[in-house]
Amino acid sequence: MSVTAEKLETEVIAGLRSYPQGQREASITGWQNSFRETFGEYIDPANIIATFIRLRNRGLVRLLKFVPDQTAWYNYAPNEQVDHAWFFYHATFIVEITDEGRGVWDVPRTAIGFRLPA
Repeated sequence: MSVTAEKLETEVIAGLRSYPQGQREASITGWQNSFRETFGEYIDPANIIATFIRLRNRGLVRLLKFVPDQTAWYNYAPNEQVDHAWFFYHATFIVEITDEGRGVWDVPRTAIGFRLPA
């Protein structure tokens, strides 16, 4: 993989800042497609998941999923073990920037320049 973990993390934070409420609901495939458009290459889903978990563990994002059977939201909290197949590969989930994530000043609010020429 030529895309570093730092570039993936930066793209997630910058991307979330572009959404009005700082959150994006998508599937892992939706995130893969976004990263492919940004970086011009396939990003392994395991690397995307690891990126979300690192950002969550540092308090920069929250990971949420609606559980229809319980009519409730599930917050994937730090230091918690969750079945990744259920959380990330079954339907959509929400990645939401936190106040701490908004405070990361070295991440631009606009496109960060990793796009390849068309």
